[in-house]
Amino acid sequence: MFKYSQFEAACPEGLCPGWSIILKGEPPSDASKFEINFLCDRDDRVAFHFNPRFPESDIVCNSFVSNRWGKEERCTNFPFGPEEPFMIEIYSDNENFHVFIDESKIMQYKHRIDDLKTITKVQVTEDINISSVEVTKKHFY
Repeated sequence: MFKYSQFEAACPEGLCPGWSIILKGEPPSDASKFEINFLCDRDDRVAFHFNPRFPESDIVCNSFVSNRWGKEERCTNFPFGPEEPFMIEIYSDNENFHVFIDESKIMQYKHRIDDLKTITKVQVTEDINISSVEVTKKHFY
């Protein structure tokens, strides 16, 4: 594993709805934060910004639309610890992003953009050692 891995994957036909991102990784001992961003193809919109912040023991979620950040949503359920491996799954349906950590649902985040098919890129940055990232199509139940 590399220290502070970076990851980016494109899915030109659109990542949402129906796709799932599964990230396995581990924060380093000195982790401050890491980010998972779902990006739009034609502009600088961030459809979903998932940002665990270690000093605050908080997960901050937001969207960047029309050249500005929206209202932050915070999740105080913070299951991350330094050097503790985890698995995050973020699944998108027609209404929400659903976030699971180690198979427990911790939150959902309502879509703030209408044209879900323009969400074509996922990126992982900052203080995280990534062991694997899987992008997979889910069947609706």
